[in-house]
Amino acid sequence: MTDRPRAAVLLDLDGTLVDSVYHHVMAWDAALRDHGMPVPFWRIHSGIGMGSSRLIPWLLGGHVDEAESIAEHHKAGFIKRGHLLRAADGARALIEDLRVREVPFQVATSAEPEHREILLQALGEGDVPFTDAESVPSSKPAPDLLLSACDDLGADPSASVLIGDSPWDGEAARRVGMRCIGVRVGGFSTKVLLRGGCEDVVDSPKQLVGRL
Repeated sequence: MTDRPRAAVLLDLDGTLVDSVYHHVMAWDAALRDHGMPVPFWRIHSGIGMGSSRLIPWLLGGHVDEAESIAEHHKAGFIKRGHLLRAADGARALIEDLRVREVPFQVATSAEPEHREILLQALGEGDVPFTDAESVPSSKPAPDLLLSACDDLGADPSASVLIGDSPWDGEAARRVGMRCIGVRVGGFSTKVLLRGGCEDVVDSPKQLVGRL
């Protein structure tokens, strides 16, 4: 007989535990406009959830020489808006619930270190275990973050669940046979999240307390 696969909960941070997506949209808009490459707000929003190395060519139709400068401009603009960020409804309660019930969990975020620290401050949780973009070769929708987090936890991806806010989270989970539950904090519709790979959708982390 073999041991039952160990299940774990992976938590996206940016736009899932912290209400931050629209702050990103504004920061990306300013960065792109200042480089003479404006993109409609809806288009920017639809790409939020990807790492910047994937998002910029996706928005602009290919790689551009200014990509690094655009990314740095966005980073500075987002950091400037850091004081406006706030935890999503029930985010801290969900983390505490997982701790109390001793459910293995880890934050899996594409956020760069500077962004991650601001997000964790807004969340009010500075000591959560995490895997971030610097730990893996590719960001979401590649599944590298999820596989790295499961490896840290000794968990089987197919027995685990990701909580995310974007279709890119759903796609990353689907690639490794992981369940994904979407939250509407990031502003994506139920239809988009389900089509992206989420098996269920809730309004906020609060609705997942005691369920995972």
